[in-house]
Amino acid sequence: MECLCKIKSVFKKIQQFDQDLNKNIGVTLNEAMIICSLSDSIKSSGELSSDTGVSVTRTSRVLSALEKKQIVKRSVDVIDKRKMMFILTSIGLDKHQQITSLDINLDLSI
Repeated sequence: MECLCKIKSVFKKIQQFDQDLNKNIGVTLNEAMIICSLSDSIKSSGELSSDTGVSVTRTSRVLSALEKKQIVKRSVDVIDKRKMMFILTSIGLDKHQQITSLDINLDLSI
């Protein structure tokens, strides 16, 4: 049980970081991870889910929120018309710059 208590402590620190990120930049931790994942190339939701470790269902919801904020744009894959691809907009590129310039001091020691 001691291990679980330590994990709880790490989880609380991550939650606090998520709240601070949302307050300072206007994106959640899951949104920030997807923005960072899209910073180097266009990707499908499945690729984003795999890159971030977030479930496919949750990734879909996060992408919808990012679309509403005009941070990402969806388009149909040129090869497979059934597949949707995602890319950062100019707003998304600005958010990525804000995220990468953060002075993050996240102490996850337990």
